[in-house]
Amino acid sequence: RVLFLALWRVAPVAAIAAAFDESACDRRVTWDLRDWVVDFLRPTVDLGGKAVRRAPFDISTANKKAALLVNGSYPGPTLEAEEGELVCVKVVNNLLAEPVAIHWHGLHMRGSPSMDGVYGVTQAGIPAQGGVFTYRFRPNAGTHFYHAHMQALQADRGLKGAIVVRAKSDPHRHLYQEERIIALSDEYANPDVCLRAEGAQPGNPVCVEIDKASWNGQWGDGSAEYPWPEVTVERGKCYRLRFIGMMGQAQNFQIEIAGHNMTLIAVDGADVEPIMLSRFNLHAGERADVVVCADQAAGNYLMTATYDLACFLETAPAPRMPRVDSCRFWAFLNYAGHMDSPGQASRKLLGGYNPPHGTGGGTAPAAVAGFAWDTNLLSSWSLVRNLHPVPEPEKADVTYVLDVGVAGPSFDAGVSPYASSDRMYMFTEVRPWRKPQTPLLHTRGQCGADGVPFITVGDDARVVELVINNLSPTAHVLHLHGMRFTVVNYASYSESWCSNAHFECFFLPLGVAKPLHCHNARAGDPGTKFPYDAYWGCPYDAARDRGSQNLKNPLQKDMISLWRRSWAVIRFRAENPGTWLFHCHMEQHIPTGQIMAFNIRPKDHPPVPP
Repeated sequence: RVLFLALWRVAPVAAIAAAFDESACDRRVTWDLRDWVVDFLRPTVDLGGKAVRRAPFDISTANKKAALLVNGSYPGPTLEAEEGELVCVKVVNNLLAEPVAIHWHGLHMRGSPSMDGVYGVTQAGIPAQGGVFTYRFRPNAGTHFYHAHMQALQADRGLKGAIVVRAKSDPHRHLYQEERIIALSDEYANPDVCLRAEGAQPGNPVCVEIDKASWNGQWGDGSAEYPWPEVTVERGKCYRLRFIGMMGQAQNFQIEIAGHNMTLIAVDGADVEPIMLSRFNLHAGERADVVVCADQAAGNYLMTATYDLACFLETAPAPRMPRVDSCRFWAFLNYAGHMDSPGQASRKLLGGYNPPHGTGGGTAPAAVAGFAWDTNLLSSWSLVRNLHPVPEPEKADVTYVLDVGVAGPSFDAGVSPYASSDRMYMFTEVRPWRKPQTPLLHTRGQCGADGVPFITVGDDARVVELVINNLSPTAHVLHLHGMRFTVVNYASYSESWCSNAHFECFFLPLGVAKPLHCHNARAGDPGTKFPYDAYWGCPYDAARDRGSQNLKNPLQKDMISLWRRSWAVIRFRAENPGTWLFHCHMEQHIPTGQIMAFNIRPKDHPPVPP
């Protein structure tokens, strides 16, 4: 065993790279990963004039960011492919000090789980200063994205980009003529420091809840140095806008486009029945494809991304949560040939900003129609339907109850090192993530996995149900690798006593909550005390809650927002043998342990390439 572990640490990357014949690839790209110093508000966008890309020396000290970039761009280059092609991505790690692994968020890696790109689960890290590894896989169709999965904060330093896999037969192709990618991300000059949790409210960063946000790698305020981001369209054409939530800390953005109806056609890469929306909620890790027709008078039309969970912090701080400068971030839908420039946003008296005005037809945009779709709300889950129904059986083959919570010990200033206190977990017991000594996939969980939170699903279970209870006061955004799941039930607390309008729910003590709101309220880690005795949740109760489940055609997803103190019930088909991670996608929750894995049908795992 000792010899095996030693060989694993030094051999696999070079051996696999040498053994693979790249001539078999249908599509080949090479990515060069390097360290850069950039302006965190506009890392690689060069607009000329005062908005030219500057040398590090000329960037203000407050804006300098130590970035990690793919081929020198942010976001990284878009990976485009056709469904079913053999795609080969050669990653050359020229970073100075950090190993890396790249995960393909939304790609199921059917038949090639070793290419999922998760350090400690499917592979070792690609070594710094010249290490090479070629990922190869046949992708499933849809809008997806890639990001570093070696260490959570590498993605927030820039290692992320879009993936577009076009279907062999697109059922919505008649609705649009062209496509645009819109990648949204929150931005911090120093995410290595800010996206940590020591001493902050549980699950929240040590800096502000949100600093800035970018549209396709660009933040703007309408100034000459930082113009508003633009998405340019031609009048008379309809566009498939592929929205990708690449946020690291921000849980979600509410998306609106002035004067233009949006028709939702896909969610997390899965086709849905077209439905008109006036607004939709895009969570971290989620993707939403909408069709927008440029059928208005030429102009600049305001596009808004609102982090609604932080808007109350514009006017006043909360305990251990400082004020934010703004919870709204703007761009413009620009009609090609319209050259007027929108002005700047004006500051509100008590905090935040009034939105900037559009130009041309965007000065007085028409009213929009459709639903406001928000999957934080139970009532929204029935609005959107799969294009191809996915009915669920009355009973799953196996059910696992997962608790999400915070484990002790509590943070102690000057005593607790990073990620050693207030550790988060998501498992059948209080067990935060622990990196395996050997990649789980390589040994099918049989070696080097002591204390690692994973569940083996054998051949006797095809329909797996997860009851997920959030026993903490913070929301989470959960992602399952390797497959989609269906959302069969969802708590209603976000529309009642624990809604966004009732932020006191965040601080509510367990003893007060039980008689008022939840008779079966339960502590996450008994004995671990957050101020106000607030580490608790209101878990799923089958007798009380089964009546709201949807088994007829529950929506397919690979991401789900788990509301504070709430619960959700999801199901997946155990039909893709491999070892697949299930974790929160808010970056500061990952190093603190909110990760587990499913070891699906280990006897049928495809062999790891030599």
